[in-house]
Amino acid sequence: MRTSGLRLGRILGIEVAADLGVLLFGGLLTWILATSILPASEPGRTGTAYWSVAALGTLLFIGSLLAHELGHSVVARRNDIEVAGITLWMFGGVAELRSEARTAGAELRIALAGPAMSLLVGAVSIGAALGLSQVGAPDLYVAALAWLGVVNVFLAVFNLLPGSPLDGGRVLAAVIWMVRGDRLQAKVWAARTGRVVALLIIAAGFAEVFVLQSGTGLWTVFIGWFLLSAARVEEAHYVGEAALGTMPVSAAMLQDPASVRTWATVDDAVRGPLASSSQSAVPVLDWNEKVVGVITMSQVRRLPADRWAATTVGDVMLPAAQLPTAMPTERLTSVLERLRATSGGFALVLDRGRLVGLLTPDGISRAISFGQMARRGGVPTPVTSGPQPPPAPIHVPTQRWEPPRSQP
Repeated sequence: MRTSGLRLGRILGIEVAADLGVLLFGGLLTWILATSILPASEPGRTGTAYWSVAALGTLLFIGSLLAHELGHSVVARRNDIEVAGITLWMFGGVAELRSEARTAGAELRIALAGPAMSLLVGAVSIGAALGLSQVGAPDLYVAALAWLGVVNVFLAVFNLLPGSPLDGGRVLAAVIWMVRGDRLQAKVWAARTGRVVALLIIAAGFAEVFVLQSGTGLWTVFIGWFLLSAARVEEAHYVGEAALGTMPVSAAMLQDPASVRTWATVDDAVRGPLASSSQSAVPVLDWNEKVVGVITMSQVRRLPADRWAATTVGDVMLPAAQLPTAMPTERLTSVLERLRATSGGFALVLDRGRLVGLLTPDGISRAISFGQMARRGGVPTPVTSGPQPPPAPIHVPTQRWEPPRSQP
């Protein structure tokens, strides 16, 4: 699974982790509560009281973020989507789903589950604050619960803004999907709307800074910038997925890539297949011709050059267990969902357990470019069905075709 950071355990069978950024966020929020929000609500208390209640309020708020993501996760599982885990981080949390929703209705239900949970937490918190005030509980606890309720209601409303990557963007995509019947186009439109929403948030942040003379506007600008970046990534992802269409993995993979053995040195790999071919990654085989990993250029760059000759490929390779696999005949779009950030975008292509190709970020980018040109009528699409020509005999040299490069 891709959850990273400190593992917190399992809730409802779902793995939960916290990124180190949560510590920074928690400390900052506790400081704001203890020095600003709580003293303004209930002046005259001791510093110890403010800080202790602020710490409790921060923990409850982080718990409400977890509840938001659990809402998404539980509804996703009810719609037959596997949940890899939940990671809490500086900007809230993320529930990682193994696959996309199969229907627009499922997409809509999953998207609405998070904001609905935040609204529920907000309502319960405000109700608890009113109840405690009626029974004479300490005012600081009442103020902290009231703050927690208002913030959760605000987050629910904010998350429903109509643009990806916010939950409102998922809702918008689900509605467009229902109306137009095109999931990918709906996702692209939602991402483009998200870019507009992010720019408006950035503009609002600058207005806070220069018109209202408020330093909190910088945080608003930062959030808007993050949303803008995420929306651009989502748009590029779904535009690429639409361009790939039914293209098979075989149309994008590097066929029969050069390989190295586990006992070879990094220097051997650099002077060998990494230097003599266009490969940015090389499969690593053991003595039994079994693929046990991949060594990439990024791994080589992290190792000092004076250690290349004394370090074996097996010591620095990315293990095969961390790499997704694919079959040459399956759709390339289905493999994209399995690519992990930890694999660097590489995947092993196997046919009956035998390595026949390597899927690389460059190969995927080239396939997307060809797919986009094909959609515009520029080049024919790769053949995805029907009889295929037999491979060339081993003794016949082959030539790898590369698209022409523009001259400077």
